[in-house]
Amino acid sequence: MAGTTADEFEFECPQCGEQFEVNDGMREALLERGCPVCTSAVTETAFSSLSSR
Repeated sequence: MAGTTADEFEFECPQCGEQFEVNDGMREALLERGCPVCTSAVTETAFSSLSSR
């Protein structure tokens, strides 16, 4: 993926399975507020760094 930086992650909700790419700010918001689709709590394990691909 062109332009991918270390501050980009793939999010996968452990509850509903929703997946999308997020930046660091969005990642922090998800950790605080939970999944925007199902409102399930989110932990660090829901994210994978796109730079490691």
